[in-house]
Amino acid sequence: MMRLHIYLLQKKPEALYEQAMNEYLKRLQSYANVSVQYIKNERQFQKLQKKGEKMFFVTAGEKSMTSPEFADMIQDAAIRGKSSLNFCIGSFKGMKEDMEEFHVSSFSLNISLTGTALLEQIYRAYRILNNQPYHK
Repeated sequence: MMRLHIYLLQKKPEALYEQAMNEYLKRLQSYANVSVQYIKNERQFQKLQKKGEKMFFVTAGEKSMTSPEFADMIQDAAIRGKSSLNFCIGSFKGMKEDMEEFHVSSFSLNISLTGTALLEQIYRAYRILNNQPYHK
């Protein structure tokens, strides 16, 4: 089962977004092992980082992909034998060169909202991959 880790560079979540993220984490349990971790600084993140794992720096940008393209990216990673994908949200200044940019939106969003949007897109991707309707 694919593992997806989301690292948010902030001390604690905003309550509204934490509730939304928890809902998506609950929905994703049957598809993948998805976790959200709040970290205080880059040093703490460096201790958590594992060599050889795919790392994405989530930022605003015009090159965002469609939901089916994101689903294909997850499926392709699994086919290639990647067991985990890591998404970093926040100001990881000194570490960006080791990461691939990933654009959730062309808008600049706060850290908690970006995490929520990313979880929603992961959930949507797994619904697509399993040929299930997204909207209830």
